Amino acid sequence: MNSTTKFQQNALRNIIGLSIVLSMGFLLIILAGIYGNWFPIIIGIIFAVAHLPVAITRTLTENGDYDFNFEPSQSSVGNMWKEIGQFLSASLVVSGFYLPVLLHHSHILTRIAMVLTIIGGGLIYGTVYTFSSYFEEPQEDDDLPDLGGGVI
Repeated sequence: MNSTTKFQQNALRNIIGLSIVLSMGFLLIILAGIYGNWFPIIIGIIFAVAHLPVAITRTLTENGDYDFNFEPSQSSVGNMWKEIGQFLSASLVVSGFYLPVLLHHSHILTRIAMVLTIIGGGLIYGTVYTFSSYFEEPQEDDDLPDLGGGVI
């Protein structure tokens, strides 16, 4: 068996495993909604789309091979958009974890529904994050040796 075939089988096994974990997360969210409340489903949607701002801003600010703009102001604008995407994503994740606690404190969710929502949402976000990082292309580093560039 050659190494590329082994990698492809391992990749398929990883994707199937991540799909199972994602379905378990959605199952926990739906089970939390059985207690007569539909708020856990909204929280599950928040967790499902929480990584979307990072993915969108990464795609918009990616420099291709054809981009020869070397102005420092352009790169700082790209970093600004990446940081805005990371901030929006982080605020969605924090609100997704805190919203069930808030709803439990105001007697809208039961304790079991709160725990199921938090665990299910964590599984959903972790799976979406792992999927996106699994298919992300690695950054190519220069193969040049370090010349000890310090202060001369």
